[in-house]
Amino acid sequence: MLEAAAAATKALLYAGLLSCAGAAFANATLRLSADAAAFVAQVVRRGALLTICAALTGAAVLALRLGDEIDATILSAVFVSSAGAATALQLAGAVLLLTTTGMDAFARTTQAFNAAVAMASFAFTGHAASVGLIEGLVAFVHASAAAWWVGALWALRYECAHSMQEDLAAVVEHFSRKAVVVIGALVLAGIVLIFVLVDFARVPALTPYAQVLILKIAAAALVLALATYNKFRLTPRLLAREGAATTALRRSIVGELTLVGVMTVITAILTTYLSPQREEGPVDARLQEEIR
Repeated sequence: MLEAAAAATKALLYAGLLSCAGAAFANATLRLSADAAAFVAQVVRRGALLTICAALTGAAVLALRLGDEIDATILSAVFVSSAGAATALQLAGAVLLLTTTGMDAFARTTQAFNAAVAMASFAFTGHAASVGLIEGLVAFVHASAAAWWVGALWALRYECAHSMQEDLAAVVEHFSRKAVVVIGALVLAGIVLIFVLVDFARVPALTPYAQVLILKIAAAALVLALATYNKFRLTPRLLAREGAATTALRRSIVGELTLVGVMTVITAILTTYLSPQREEGPVDARLQEEIR
């Protein structure tokens, strides 16, 4: 029961972090319309609130998983640990995002920095962070690139529904140029993490962790396929002012966001129920990884 609660809380935490940090990153790097920027600011606030609630709930669930009674030892294990450092960064980044207002360049840059504080939590918690600091930093880069992508998708979805096609085409073209670099970093960091976490010497007898990871990779491949279709098929149609392209792009973005949601659930399952270092991933061993 507690493991199910932990997985659900992690899924909500990942959704909150990707939304608030990603929206802040997107707002700082994309040339959005004033209305789209205001919508993205709402995404930041809602994602930050979700992050705060999920981070606090996650800490409580972790304490309950460590023991039936909450005492000084359990509280120390939860808060004076890598898990505690990650929670502190998540809360600090989310609170800073809530308190940073304004739409000028300085405010957007400040929000992006605050978002990076929240995303830095991935360098301290998770399977990659349990391996070492460098691996944790790679996870931070991977998660931050994913967050930017999610935030940009929210912004583009709004632009599709509310902007003139000429303005939408300009935003999409600007997004496409930046997406090449960000998605490249996302894919490269993801490949590095796969080689770090998966023991290929055990193939073809894949561990349960590797089997679930394949599902996540498949979902990621579908997202990349949609992104490639958007760039090479839909973007030229938008630039050519083809009316149906806007509707097609909006549907494609909804598909990408849905798949990202699926990936957050799979990631929550991976980090709660399974361990890349152990065939069975016993509960005690997984908890030790979380509070390392």
